[in-house]
Amino acid sequence: MRKRSVVNVGGLLVLGGLFAGCALDARVDLAAAGAMDRLAGSVEGVVNEYHAEIDKADDAMEVAVVDAYVDRIRRDVADDGAVEAHNEKFRLAMKRVRDDRAVEFDRYRAALDNVDVMREVARGLRRLAAESMSLEDDARRYLFSLLESAQASSATPAS
Repeated sequence: MRKRSVVNVGGLLVLGGLFAGCALDARVDLAAAGAMDRLAGSVEGVVNEYHAEIDKADDAMEVAVVDAYVDRIRRDVADDGAVEAHNEKFRLAMKRVRDDRAVEFDRYRAALDNVDVMREVARGLRRLAAESMSLEDDARRYLFSLLESAQASSATPAS
């Protein structure tokens, strides 16, 4: 009987350690999920601010290119060769502005995709925490049923 009690107590201590681990993991998972959400929000804000600043800079660059083109055309209006050269340089400059915008927009979308990944990881951590908590509840019910059955068997007189 004494040996069985030691085994039961040892088993209860192991199960208790598992329960504490489950609860700790759930709290850690929830805290990590919250941190990931805050980080995602912060990164999204920075990415949006950067994108807006780049848009303004690209708009200013576009205005500067157009103004420079108009100045050159006014200056060389009588020279057809110079006007044609200015037209070609203008097309190339505008293409560079458009290409820069496209590259920046691709980077912007990639950064927002990373924000989405962070939020998905946070959702996964929350699901993991919820599953961990339900596992803890299941284990607690099992532990109590073990205790009750052990108590019931010790209350029964030995034959």
